[in-house]
Amino acid sequence: MNKTDKAEMTPKLRIRLRAGWHPADNPAIPAYKRAASADSGALQFSIAQFRHGTAPNATEQTLVAMCEKLTGSVRGRKIISSTSGTCDFGIYGTAAVQGDAPVRFQAWMLSNGQDFILVTHTCGTEPDPEEVQEANAIALMTGFG
Repeated sequence: MNKTDKAEMTPKLRIRLRAGWHPADNPAIPAYKRAASADSGALQFSIAQFRHGTAPNATEQTLVAMCEKLTGSVRGRKIISSTSGTCDFGIYGTAAVQGDAPVRFQAWMLSNGQDFILVTHTCGTEPDPEEVQEANAIALMTGFG
């Protein structure tokens, strides 16, 4: 396998941060924080690529269900919202919950029909509403670049 083949197999994640968001202190974890928030939550990204076999048939409903399952480990979990629709990458599903630990957690699952991008926003304290809005906008603008 040459370098070109490898580059085609591993797409680069395109994250369009809003002004005032910066990498978290730990470079080993791809997370971002909002400078304007007193105790910013962590916004994290990961990808899952389709390699072979039967292509996944993701629907908005299955993406929401995946997010609801991801939020299931929040202690004292209460669902705030779950929505789906279209985004820059294709389609998405999201679920946001409140709990004891973390205080607020939101997961977005994005899909282009073959690949998936998971975005999470984890807050140890009640986040600034503007931070939540910006995290949502950043998540929905994420794709491959």
